[in-house]
Amino acid sequence: MRVENILFGAAYYDEYMPYDRIEEDFKLMKDGGFNVIRIAESTWSTWEPEEGVFDFTHLHRMLDAAAKYDLKVIIGTPTYAIPAWLYKKHPDILAVGKKGPELYGHRQLNDLTNPHYLKYAERIIRKLMEEVKEHPQVIGYQLDNETRSAGAASPETQALFVRKMKEKYPDIEAFNHEFGLDYWSNRIGSWEDFPDIRGTINGSLSAAYKRFLRDVITEFLAWQADIVREYKKDNQFITHNFDYSWTTHSFGIQPEVNQFDAARCMDVAGVDIYHPTQDKLTGVEIAFGGAVGRSLKKGNYLVLETEAQGQTDWLAYPGQLRLQAYSHLASGANSVMYWHWHSIHNSFESYWKGILSHDLLPNATYKELSAWRKEMLPFEAKLRNLKKTCGVAILVDNASLTGLDEFPTNLSNPLEYNRILRRIYDSLYEMNIECDLLSVNDSFDGFSFLIVPALYSASEETLLKIKSYIENGGHALITFKTGFSDEELKIYHDAQPHMLTECIGAAYDQFTNPSDVTISIDGKSYSVENWMELLRPADCEILASYEHKYWKEYAALTCKKYGRGNVCYLGCFMEKDGFKALFKKLLPPSGVTLPSYAFPLIRKSGTNEEGNLIQYFFNYSSEPVRLHYTGKQAVNLLTGETISPDENKQLAPWDLIIAEETDK
Repeated sequence: MRVENILFGAAYYDEYMPYDRIEEDFKLMKDGGFNVIRIAESTWSTWEPEEGVFDFTHLHRMLDAAAKYDLKVIIGTPTYAIPAWLYKKHPDILAVGKKGPELYGHRQLNDLTNPHYLKYAERIIRKLMEEVKEHPQVIGYQLDNETRSAGAASPETQALFVRKMKEKYPDIEAFNHEFGLDYWSNRIGSWEDFPDIRGTINGSLSAAYKRFLRDVITEFLAWQADIVREYKKDNQFITHNFDYSWTTHSFGIQPEVNQFDAARCMDVAGVDIYHPTQDKLTGVEIAFGGAVGRSLKKGNYLVLETEAQGQTDWLAYPGQLRLQAYSHLASGANSVMYWHWHSIHNSFESYWKGILSHDLLPNATYKELSAWRKEMLPFEAKLRNLKKTCGVAILVDNASLTGLDEFPTNLSNPLEYNRILRRIYDSLYEMNIECDLLSVNDSFDGFSFLIVPALYSASEETLLKIKSYIENGGHALITFKTGFSDEELKIYHDAQPHMLTECIGAAYDQFTNPSDVTISIDGKSYSVENWMELLRPADCEILASYEHKYWKEYAALTCKKYGRGNVCYLGCFMEKDGFKALFKKLLPPSGVTLPSYAFPLIRKSGTNEEGNLIQYFFNYSSEPVRLHYTGKQAVNLLTGETISPDENKQLAPWDLIIAEETDK
């Protein structure tokens, strides 16, 4: 989605304020260069305090103030947290999980298939849309909020799942065979005998139910989009704020949502990115989150939430908020929006602090963000709608993530899918190799190098697609645990990896958890962690074998020319420096250029609307770093100074250069 102005704003909640200060807040926003607010997604109980009684006073106060101060507005549908009266009338709306019905109070606990929920959700969406559809400040709509299915497993929801299974497997014997239900006497004689899914010990069946719940979210968001489209204008967009898996911050792909599928009903993808700061600020979460965002719709995306002050240990050092904001734009974002404008004085997120602190006065955070907007405004047109082209792509897959959860590599220390994905992504990031993410349904064409990490659940169609990419001239790295099982996690019964043994020129039938094992790449040893496959080479080059008393006869890393392409297979998980050494060896032959600088000096690039190359150079450290500039003659947009080829520049701590090439 193309924008005329980069959206800079925050979520605003008039209904949460301890006293009436909407004029003061909106004036502060306008004075600070903010141009958009996001409202309405959290307050169903405010809009409908009693059944059928609607009060949009706060909504119109915010819209009127936005008009007065010329702030654009994104409206969120308020369906992710239901009012107490609705729960009292229909307690079955809350999901029934493994421990029974959820208790009222938290958000995102609704059963998205419940007809009572859908009835009242549709009514509040339509009432809200009637209130806002003609307002000139409204530029777009956000569907729900970081949607979840809450593990819904009521009898009614499970009946829907059984119906889906029956449609996919009309022959119940085929169903029993595919899922291996003879094991422990789990065979089902008729669909009416289908047991409660919450008790299953069958990982395939459990994964199929989780896939069903992901599909429920896809259908739910598409259902909301259809309603909103009945009201929205052609120049208004539909989005959603997708989030990520969570450690102490945004981490990997979201396991509960197939975001590639869910994004199809939207005009632009939106994301919520939260990350460490202070000495732990590396920019990698911003980059990974951005790669997800732009990959969902193959273009620019919106950052609908990121942190201002956030959690206690996220209070940014001076200069970091500026660095972070530019980092989002450098990944292809067309907005930087914060959760939230003000720190909340009550309830669950009182200490997830906003731009303003609890005293609601302009502070260092507000001043730095305002200064960033003022600095960026003169050359905003050169940064918006940045077109990014990456030569490297990583294939990501929810089904394989679930597969490794259901069948962990090690019960005491499981190697989770997102850990594998992030080890690979982070290695590339620190080497300044930007990459896109692909789903199994995407085209692989146009990428010089394809990385296939732990594609545990792989259809034969997908495996053929990977082989075809390589055979037709592509370069690929395929890792351990790829091609091990089919779409239902039924383990393939031939040599592993299934359908790829000819392609990679090797096979294996044994694997283990390593202890004191290393491999050598170009003369340097790297530790092997968590998982190793004992590869038997047949028709390939051995790039590395295991350095171990008993496993040394087995290959760890192989390479083979296949068709017009080249493929390497890595049979183990290893330390980050090992992946860096591997990419240093594999990427240049595919035509991917390796920059001479590495983290903490990070480069991101893209082409602006004038057709000029924009290069961002970030210093993610508390020490100065030196940049040896190797591009064409450029202008530093931040200073107006010319940068010449082979010129050395020094970047101060947490600082950056934005170079626009001027020499065509």
